[in-house]
Amino acid sequence: MPASASRKDAAGRLRAALAVGAMIWLLLLVVGFFAPGGWRWGQAGPLGHIENYMVTFWLVALVLAPLLAWRDPLRQKSAIQIYLLGLLGVVLSTFRAEPPMWLADGVPLGAVLISAGSVLWTHPERSSLWRGTFKKQKGTA
Repeated sequence: MPASASRKDAAGRLRAALAVGAMIWLLLLVVGFFAPGGWRWGQAGPLGHIENYMVTFWLVALVLAPLLAWRDPLRQKSAIQIYLLGLLGVVLSTFRAEPPMWLADGVPLGAVLISAGSVLWTHPERSSLWRGTFKKQKGTA
């Protein structure tokens, strides 16, 4: 199989992983607005501000970033890195001063395992995700 065909297959698998992950997080975001005690957009005060911030963060990092990367996943390393950092944020948010709960913590952690696992498993250059994206310009140290 030629290298270009193999790269095209890898990009197709990665695109599928990114699309599935974005749809999982969009579904969880929408469900969060209808669940008892869930998201409420536009509440007054500091808690409303934080909740609006978190909804927007979720939308940008967990839905829009993978969709941006979906267009050309092998060249959109930064969007994939933002997505993976957003998933890390979900994991870190489960550490708080109360015991974990199956629904509140288990569902998001399961979604992180599926989302991050599928991207890392299908990315043909997964080690490049841990390196910076800036390139040295000629004539600089």
